[in-house]
Amino acid sequence: MTRDELLRILEFVDTTRKLTERGVSLSMTDVRWNLISYAVRRHCEGKLTTITGLAAASGVPYGTSMRRINELIDEGMLLRRARSKTGKSFSLHPTRILIEEFESFAVQLKTHVARTFGFTDDDRTEDYYFGGAYIGSRILPFPSVLEQGIGYDRTLRIISPSDPTFRSLADFSGNLKEFCGGQLEIINLSLDELHGEIIDNAARDESRYDIIAVDLPWIGELVESQAIVSLDEIIEAERYRFYDFHSAAWSASGRNAEQFSLPIQPTAELLFYRIDLLEKLGLSPPKNTDDVLHCAKALHQKDGQVSGIVMNYGRGTPVAHTFMHTLADFGQSIINLPSVDGDFSLNHLSGENFRPKLDCEKAAEAAEFLLELLDYAHPASLNCNWDRRIQLFSEGEAAMTYGWSIRAALFELNSQTQAYGKVGYLPHPPAQGERTVSPIGGFSLAIPANLSKDRIGKAWTMMKYLTQPEMMKWYVLNGNLSSPRFSTSADPEVLAFSPLIEQVDRMEKRGQLQSWPRPPIPEFNAITEILGEEIHDMLAKKISVSQALRSSQNRIDQVMREHGRY
Repeated sequence: MTRDELLRILEFVDTTRKLTERGVSLSMTDVRWNLISYAVRRHCEGKLTTITGLAAASGVPYGTSMRRINELIDEGMLLRRARSKTGKSFSLHPTRILIEEFESFAVQLKTHVARTFGFTDDDRTEDYYFGGAYIGSRILPFPSVLEQGIGYDRTLRIISPSDPTFRSLADFSGNLKEFCGGQLEIINLSLDELHGEIIDNAARDESRYDIIAVDLPWIGELVESQAIVSLDEIIEAERYRFYDFHSAAWSASGRNAEQFSLPIQPTAELLFYRIDLLEKLGLSPPKNTDDVLHCAKALHQKDGQVSGIVMNYGRGTPVAHTFMHTLADFGQSIINLPSVDGDFSLNHLSGENFRPKLDCEKAAEAAEFLLELLDYAHPASLNCNWDRRIQLFSEGEAAMTYGWSIRAALFELNSQTQAYGKVGYLPHPPAQGERTVSPIGGFSLAIPANLSKDRIGKAWTMMKYLTQPEMMKWYVLNGNLSSPRFSTSADPEVLAFSPLIEQVDRMEKRGQLQSWPRPPIPEFNAITEILGEEIHDMLAKKISVSQALRSSQNRIDQVMREHGRY
């Protein structure tokens, strides 16, 4: 069970207990639960628990809470750890005993709730994700129109990338205008053009756009520069139900537990492989990076008809992202992120958390892996971007590639391609001994901070409409293989349309989709620019691995110092 799902279960239990403890006179305050709930929650969130904070969460007077806290320490449920040399300052942490007991309780509760919703055996209860929308009809209807349209007094403008979802919105803008009852304009730009226009727009006195589509790694930059509106007050005022969203997509659309955007087109980077070509050579799908190398070598045809793999090694943003994702396969982030239970946290970063971690052993292993793959890669790899690599793979010129799940539509939905009906999908195979992590990417919708106040309500209404489950299904059936909502992924018509959506849904439930491989910090674009130069020069054999990593480390370190990070 993932940390996000545990937190959802905690919130559910806490809320139901409050109904009886505070709402009616059917029970009394459960001090033990309050203490355990607070300690486990803080641990899962990667936050420090002090004895003062824990006592305050107990719901009873200080003296009573201290006795109960000491009981939990004596039972081995809580660990007291010194925070200073004198030992007078200390923090409290749930022990392995408490964590295991709570996880056991959470699994039993989840199973009971799953069976309530019709998941009748062990295999199916594992498919249930706590908080997902499973009540009511599983078949989502065709999108209905907005009861109160956005109006025709002014055109509502959305700036977005030229990715599948937004191309669909632009292509079917006539339908969309009827749905939303107003004038609507969708502007599609390339990724770099989109980022530049969002930054330029933030500097204007008044925004030219009502809604902007934000690439997830840009969130930190836009939040820190106050370029987008916080949605927390709107979400609370409307009691907006967001638990149906995938946790990875929802959390990546915010910053430090504050929400700034709504997911619309999340995507996971996977390993695509030709099932038929692997079976022909008796090869199993790769389980780790060593297997990826072995399969690439075995599948590579020296006559050039089929390459073992095609890589996204194009200079600039493509190869920079490839390196970040590969570094995650080797268990490391590009900066010194804090570790929480063997995973990395993106919350409340400061100081040393911004220091780059590139001139080290794991980064060298990741770089060497990319160099070794080059021997079996399609010759166009050094010039490939996201579209080009998927095109070459779909045309049968490579047996494997890494690719964003949303781009699989190029061959999943086109029977004329060589790869049609022959592709298997895997989360990123990790290095030996490392956990499986696939980077989550894609776009969320945000409201510019310099949008006139009288327009914010309509922008929010449109964002809600565009991200509702029925619209997500509409995008899928129009060729967008992406769904950030459990209810959409569970729709039988969606499941029948492509098996890839269910597979990504399962990866979310297992906690394999993560945003830390591309940390959403304000310096992200500067880091991308640096890696895009240094790693490409390394792959082009202009500089050595050690030179590329040392130069990247020093240049990014300089950026962080100039920004006053440490």
